[in-house]
Amino acid sequence: MHVGRLWTNGEPFLAVDATLRNAWQGFSNDQFSQVVGLGPQDTIITVGSGRAAVVGADGVVRDDSWMEVFEAASGLVAIVQASGPDYPDVLARALEYPDVDDEDGGTLNVSSGELAIFTAAADGAGPYSMPLLAARPGIVPPVHGPPPSHGLDPGLLFLSARTAYKLKVRLYTELDEGNCFARWLLIPA
Repeated sequence: MHVGRLWTNGEPFLAVDATLRNAWQGFSNDQFSQVVGLGPQDTIITVGSGRAAVVGADGVVRDDSWMEVFEAASGLVAIVQASGPDYPDVLARALEYPDVDDEDGGTLNVSSGELAIFTAAADGAGPYSMPLLAARPGIVPPVHGPPPSHGLDPGLLFLSARTAYKLKVRLYTELDEGNCFARWLLIPA
């Protein structure tokens, strides 16, 4: 089910145990430069005493874009960046796409039971952070749509009974002419 969307101007997002949010100083201590220098194979970084998964923002799919977030009853979280004329169809096809050839991205521990996803360009907490909205069921957006017209877009907060996720990453994938996607899966471990 669709549980939220994240706007990116090309910057990646972090998925991290919510108790580690305040250790990320992407803006105020320029920790964002650590993430900018990462290659596509670098999917896990240190945040405080733990680790965060680097998710989202495949500039080949789109530079400025929505990343749609889905959660399955099994606890799997999927972040999908898509492009195509029939947006809901491309999203559905991206979710159905087999993950056997996706890149393994490491393990993310979430012992607190709360998973936070927010832009790496902001701080995790404090005056330079973004608010987090609770992930909640909703309809799949019918079109990609325009960017937000206000300041920093919110991140998402998930309540989770899962204590660890295995990250799988699929960068730019062309489905057919005019339809493509990238996908980050957080699979309950």
